[in-house]
Amino acid sequence: MVIQKGKVVLKKGYGLADLESRSPITSDTAFLLASVTKQFTAMAIMILQERKQLSFDDPLSKFFSEFPPHAQSVTVRLLLNHLAGFPEYDDLFVATGKIDKNWPRSSKSKRSEFEPTAKDALGLLAGVKTLRFEPGTKFEYSNSGYVILAQIVEKVSGQRFSAFLQQNIFQPLEMNRSILYDETRPPLQNAALSYELQNGAYQDISYAPQNAVYGEDNIYTTLDDMFRWDQALYGEKLVRAETLKQAFTPGRLNHGKSIGYGFGWFVESRRVRHSGSWLGYRTAIARYPDKEFSVIVLSNVAECGVGTIVDKISEIFLKNEKENGFKP
Repeated sequence: MVIQKGKVVLKKGYGLADLESRSPITSDTAFLLASVTKQFTAMAIMILQERKQLSFDDPLSKFFSEFPPHAQSVTVRLLLNHLAGFPEYDDLFVATGKIDKNWPRSSKSKRSEFEPTAKDALGLLAGVKTLRFEPGTKFEYSNSGYVILAQIVEKVSGQRFSAFLQQNIFQPLEMNRSILYDETRPPLQNAALSYELQNGAYQDISYAPQNAVYGEDNIYTTLDDMFRWDQALYGEKLVRAETLKQAFTPGRLNHGKSIGYGFGWFVESRRVRHSGSWLGYRTAIARYPDKEFSVIVLSNVAECGVGTIVDKISEIFLKNEKENGFKP
């Protein structure tokens, strides 16, 4: 999907959502967003901050007493900016023997005996005695941080994360095809399976034991709903402009160096962007706010270079300002 000045100028699906049924991909096909989910988790935190139910500078220890003393130096802001220092929960599940490192990667394979929830991941992270670095001293992209953030949303709001997203983001924006997948295993309508090329043939690799863990991942949505999300980020439907600006402002290390990441977004000179990768899903969104121009690519094949596709499409449109209505 290509969006320009509030209008969709290109919207098209290519290929198949399910090789077995031969169902085609359309703008109403739901894809797992993978890490593009993080911007929704960040928005949930911003909504609670505006309601004065939490502060970006609250320590982790305020919400969860089960963490070691280092939780006092980990703040909500540091989690949002990937500056907290937690190891990846995936690695912890493997290291503790809870998940086999060679877990089955096919939806038709025998399922793992242990399929962790987000609360299982939180419990494992609470058992980490030593962080990878002193909070605020290093940027290290962290899925664990956003799992913790989703649990903070649940703790503060008293709601399941899925319900909070529905009531406070999806419903207000009429994102009616968007859903968070969690341990309740909600039914997915018209969702694409994900594939990887193996020995010359595409194999369904849509299963993983940790498929119910959320916060860093696990929103399913469509191109049409992503249009609604993109447009909402120009206004104040969800939070005030002053609050939203922080999502697009790079965080800083303790000594002041900018890290190029805000709240759920990589921040560059001309654009804000994010991509996602899990199983065979590859997703990307890039926004050029000053030109009101966005490109969104959702894919269900591991070999798809969505970042390159976004860059090439952006280059085509942004290089032809007159033809496409841009004023440099």
